[in-house]
This record gives sequence, C-alpha cells and structure tokens, in this order.
Amino acid sequence: MSDSLVPRQANRAASRVSRGETTRFSVDDQKGYLTTTTAPDGSLQDLTIRMAKQGSTLAGMMDALGQAISLALRAGAPPEVFVGKFTNMRFTPAGLTDDPELPIATSLMDYVARRVAVDHLPAWQRAEMGILTASERRQQASVEDAWTDLPGLAMSAPQGA
Repeated sequence: MSDSLVPRQANRAASRVSRGETTRFSVDDQKGYLTTTTAPDGSLQDLTIRMAKQGSTLAGMMDALGQAISLALRAGAPPEVFVGKFTNMRFTPAGLTDDPELPIATSLMDYVARRVAVDHLPAWQRAEMGILTASERRQQASVEDAWTDLPGLAMSAPQGA
C-alpha cells in the first residue's frame, strides 16, 4: 500500500510554552526520574525517563521508551493507549517502589505507565484499567466492607404473623 493511501495524522508541534513535572522514583533500588510535560490545554505532550545509572543498557532503553512515547503523543496517540500496553509488564527490576501511591511495580515500564495514569488520566478511566492508588484501594475496600447483603438479611428475617 502506498503512503498516499494511508491517512496520516499531522504531528502536533511541541508548544512554545509548556509545564513540566519531574517525579523521582525507585523500583527495586533502581533510581530514576520521570519528567512529563503538558501543553497549555492540559494534555500530555512529552515524556522523558532518565535512570540514575547513565550509560547502562537499562538507561538507554528507558530513554528510548520515553522518546518513542513522546513521538506517539505528538502524533495524537492518547496516553491511555500506552498505559494499557505497558501496565502489568513483568520483568526485572520489579518490586517495591518508593512511591506511596504505587507501592509495587511489576517492571519499570509498569511503574511509568501507572504513574502517568495517576497523573494524567481521570479516576474512572484508571478504575476501568485496574489502576488504583494505594489510598483508592483502601477506600474501595472500606466501601465493600460497609455493604451488607440486605436482600439476604431480609430473606432470613422471621416473617411476622
């Protein structure tokens, strides 16, 4: 198929003015920095992942991942696409994180995807994807504990004569 037959979405140029936020993280003692940049409309525009061990294969791969995601975002891909693809990927390093909202990650990619979801996706969308913060999980558990089987209780109650 020729390129002229494939519809292409125009790349969105990086905004002249944007806001960035850097999150320091650690997954299984591998330290890194996730920097996200948002456009004036609040949409995620850029993502940079820097690992503390510069020059390592892991640092190079995470840098490449950040660049690929940024290119996709500028081409119009919504963040939930890559969040859905990278969440629950399992490989080392994995394990405990230093992030109280996301205390466990199954890989660095899993952590990055979950952190982006928490920071840039609405709660209802994250819930559909099974991505909840620790406090949201506690809240959900307390709500589930509070519900009682009312129909079951009604059926077991003695019937008045």
